[in-house]
Amino acid sequence: MSVMLRLARRVILRQRRPPSSAVTVYAVRMDWADRTHQFVDRRSSPERALLAAARLRAYWRRSPVRPTLSVAALSEHEFALHRRRRDCRSPDCAVAASVESRSVVA
Repeated sequence: MSVMLRLARRVILRQRRPPSSAVTVYAVRMDWADRTHQFVDRRSSPERALLAAARLRAYWRRSPVRPTLSVAALSEHEFALHRRRRDCRSPDCAVAASVESRSVVA
């Protein structure tokens, strides 16, 4: 089997791999005023997730409605489930210390 064929096979197998419950990822949690939340910007380390949260804070800074941002550790599988669910209100979702303690300005 040629090298290119082996690499192509690895890429295809990697794409088909379902999200794992054993792999921990770090995502930015955005909590909104209507008590919904969403997870965005999946990262491999908490430091990178904090940088992503800082970028999001800068993006939302001038908006009249700002989410409360935090970085949460969750599994790949949980992150994939949240990507399909919008406006989650479940109280048992992953939470973490707040990056920005400001409340949402209405």
